[in-house]
Amino acid sequence: MGDPMAENEFTTLGEYYLQTDEFGRAARGEVNLVVGRKGTGKTALFSQVRDQKRKNRKNIVVDLKPEGYQLIKLKESVLDFLSGGAKTHLITAFWEYLLFLEVSKKILEKDKETHLRDPVLYEGYLKLAEIYRATANATEGDFSERLLTLSESLSASYCEKYGGEKDRRLTSDQVTELIHSGDIRNLQEVLTKYLSHKGEVWILFDNLDKGWSPHGLARGDITILRCLIDAARKMQRQMLKANQEFFVIVFIRNDVYQLLMEESADFGKESRASLDWSDPELLRQMLRKRLTRNLDKTLEFGKVWNKVCVTHYLGEETSQYLIDRSLMRPRNLLKVFNACRGFAVNLQHEQIQAEDLEKGVRAYSSDLLIEADQELTDIEPAANKLIYQFVNESTEYTREEVNLLYELHGLDKEKWNRVTEFLMYFGVVGIRHHNEDAVYIYSVGYDMQILRTLLSKFTTATFTINPALWPALGVSPKSTPGTESLFE
Repeated sequence: MGDPMAENEFTTLGEYYLQTDEFGRAARGEVNLVVGRKGTGKTALFSQVRDQKRKNRKNIVVDLKPEGYQLIKLKESVLDFLSGGAKTHLITAFWEYLLFLEVSKKILEKDKETHLRDPVLYEGYLKLAEIYRATANATEGDFSERLLTLSESLSASYCEKYGGEKDRRLTSDQVTELIHSGDIRNLQEVLTKYLSHKGEVWILFDNLDKGWSPHGLARGDITILRCLIDAARKMQRQMLKANQEFFVIVFIRNDVYQLLMEESADFGKESRASLDWSDPELLRQMLRKRLTRNLDKTLEFGKVWNKVCVTHYLGEETSQYLIDRSLMRPRNLLKVFNACRGFAVNLQHEQIQAEDLEKGVRAYSSDLLIEADQELTDIEPAANKLIYQFVNESTEYTREEVNLLYELHGLDKEKWNRVTEFLMYFGVVGIRHHNEDAVYIYSVGYDMQILRTLLSKFTTATFTINPALWPALGVSPKSTPGTESLFE
């Protein structure tokens, strides 16, 4: 079945990867942003586009996976002291400089032996190598180390020249001096000429938002991301003028994208592919590709599913039962399926039985509860273990009842709305109006504003716990609260 974490199945993922329209658009270079929440397949798409483009040996594919913390020094030591325009100017130049260096480094590694046998490449390679080695900060190590080194160097240079002067404005020459990019024009010219003998250039940028809490980003984080996209667009225009096919795709979480939109009105023009899943049939196809990996790949989902799992559980079709508890995330669906399969294997069942589903969903639910608590604590430390207040209570809550749980936990009143929004964003709770079906974040296209509007329009709406968490919390819609319930 593969692994729920794409990072652990890079070598086999291509055998059963579901190539959606979003993948096709990214692979054709039609988008410059891939947006999705955790567990929706951003890293999987990243790896598949990378591997597809690498099949053409003439292509230059630069895959970068830093982590946001490597830019903390830059944010604290530089951005806090610059005026708005200077921030954008400096950080855009920073990214442009760094990306040119990374493309050059990839070429020097890729053609280290090839240029010795190819007279067309030989002279250009030597020139590129000479300029690259003479360029400041062209250090060894992986990209994360080079990013950290360059950002710390920029921070040190800025502090040395300008200290703690607030709202500092910088000229173009001062920006160039700070970044040590005096030779960047020469590097760009030599690089562009060398690339005329190569194929397409692809820069794939993932993980920058790793470590950034949902809805907990500072303005400096958004500035850094916006400048990266601006730098990529600028480089693309420069290369296209030289008839060079050049593509940059940045992979980010959808909450980060929403904040980017709020901070930058013109980013509505950015072409993006959204990986947030809302169609159960696509999730079934994802499962089918994995289930038939070593079987007849033309088998329909229903036929192969009936071979491995009972058809119904508690009156529900079993694949839909698991999908409804996955929060519409491929990673979660694989986790819950593997948990159920694990119990079937341990009990030597030839097919996943009802008891295996019950035990598997309970184990998965416990893991999901821990994950939700960790996510909530990341954005609001005072809400640590708050989600456990819902244990042994109910599946439905009025606003007053939810607020009472917050108060019992000791959460300050001014934080109540923020915590409630997170619970809706993560999919832990949905909204029910009268007897209609509950509406979760994935039911409304992952648009938090729709959920906010529903709450404001339907004052009698209740909050409902996602069924995925019922086993871990010890609640069910048919049960009444226990003797220790707050609402009995």
